[in-house]
Amino acid sequence: MSPSGVAAAAGVAASRTGRRGLPWRTPPLALRNVVHGGRRSLAAISGVAFSLTMVLLQLGFLEAVRITARNNYELLDFDVILLSPYYEQFYAAGFIPLERLTEARSVPGVVSAAPLYATFRLWRCPAVPVDDDPGPSPPATDLSPRPSAASLGRWFLGGGVSRPLQRRELFVLGIDLGRNPFVGVVRDRIEAASSLMRLPGRVLLNEESHPDFGWQLRDRVQHWELGGSEVKLAGGFPMLRGFAADSTVICDDTNFAALCRLPSGRPCFGLLKVEPGSCAEAVSRLREALPGDVQVLGRDEILVRETDHWVNQTSTGQLFAFGVLIAMIVAAVVVYQVLSNDVREHLPEYATLKAMGYSLPRLYRVVVEQALLYMIVAYLVAVILAIVVYRATEALAGIPMRLTPQSLAITLGLAIVVGLLSGGLSVSKLRTVQPADLF
Repeated sequence: MSPSGVAAAAGVAASRTGRRGLPWRTPPLALRNVVHGGRRSLAAISGVAFSLTMVLLQLGFLEAVRITARNNYELLDFDVILLSPYYEQFYAAGFIPLERLTEARSVPGVVSAAPLYATFRLWRCPAVPVDDDPGPSPPATDLSPRPSAASLGRWFLGGGVSRPLQRRELFVLGIDLGRNPFVGVVRDRIEAASSLMRLPGRVLLNEESHPDFGWQLRDRVQHWELGGSEVKLAGGFPMLRGFAADSTVICDDTNFAALCRLPSGRPCFGLLKVEPGSCAEAVSRLREALPGDVQVLGRDEILVRETDHWVNQTSTGQLFAFGVLIAMIVAAVVVYQVLSNDVREHLPEYATLKAMGYSLPRLYRVVVEQALLYMIVAYLVAVILAIVVYRATEALAGIPMRLTPQSLAITLGLAIVVGLLSGGLSVSKLRTVQPADLF
């Protein structure tokens, strides 16, 4: 048996029986094993911390999916919404007849009804440097996006990295300026720019768009284009980017019909305000009064439905949930390998402890405590790393990363469970260890 092993065994005996005249106790064997492990313990903690950081990152992305799923609706002022029977999600809503809003307005309890138009169209992303901007461009087929070695650099460094002129899809929202359906800052920006937005070819661009869409270059770019038509910026507004759209523009319904070449009588959403406290009754009356070419949902219903779609029914949410599972499996394998090797290398020490009167359950507890120590220390390191990665991801990708108490609790719970399982699987060799193994 190695001198360090004898010292560890002696230390455990001292911690169990105590030493007269000393005001402290010798550290537990599990802690001494972790400290004595040196580089091996550091490697184990690093591996587990990396896995737990990945868990927190996947949970952060999953929370970002929830936030962006609800964000569009939370920016809109409505109590009840009219949707197409073919509605899938906010970015694939289908169309409803405009006259249904007029009919809904006549239903008792409904205070107002506002249409919202939506579609995807190509946006002319300016070239960088801006001096390369050649003015009005040829047809879109001549300007399809080209892969570039600078793509990764643009992701990290933003809009200042050189890039060619290209077209990319963004989301277009059309509104009736007399019935502004937005709330908060977006509503204020629309009202401030309403006189300009009534002019032909005027749009508002999302200030939080991907850098390629050119908001940061707005003072230097002369030529903007939406759907093949030249437009001018009337201002900007703040809106979180989602997983389905890297940018959004808002225009009035007349410009929407002209720029997107869609009929103005086919909105995607009907946003209704009802008398306070009468939402449930209004939904029931609307479902009875309106034909089957529209769905009627309350605000809470559509928020739950949209969140469920993005988190549970799309590959985006499922991918991040699967990532949590994979990261925890990696953490379990790392801890199991370290503990299994540690138990095998220290069998003589454990045999000594058995000879000193330690029961098998007590030895099991030492190994499990060691596993939990690895997980707890790794968890603390992972939280610090996750905070850094969250901030970097939010700044670089524009994704709303939130380190919620729920994510912290889930990760800690998973870490403890994995530690217990890994420790339990690592103690099989202790069942056969005997004091005679020392000789």
